[in-house]
Amino acid sequence: MLKKGGPMARLFLTNIPCDCEDNELRSWIEAQGFDVDSMRTVRDLVAGVSPAFGYVSLRGGSANADAVKLLDGQQLKGRRLQVRKDWRDERHRT
Repeated sequence: MLKKGGPMARLFLTNIPCDCEDNELRSWIEAQGFDVDSMRTVRDLVAGVSPAFGYVSLRGGSANADAVKLLDGQQLKGRRLQVRKDWRDERHRT
């Protein structure tokens, strides 16, 4: 469901460093020039660390292609991120 204020670009990120906190990832994406609406890194409930993937929603749906192009392959804390359009985004469009 889209929030007020226009469409959002939804991204799927993999290879996130296990010791990367949510606020670090948000700050890094915003430093690249994107406006983060929401995000969620998936955490191992027992260990409390990220198994290296997460989801990010950016304000402005037109930013999707730019975000993938600009963020994919960039390094964060020594790891090369993989950024793709969130496949779930397609299921919600009619």
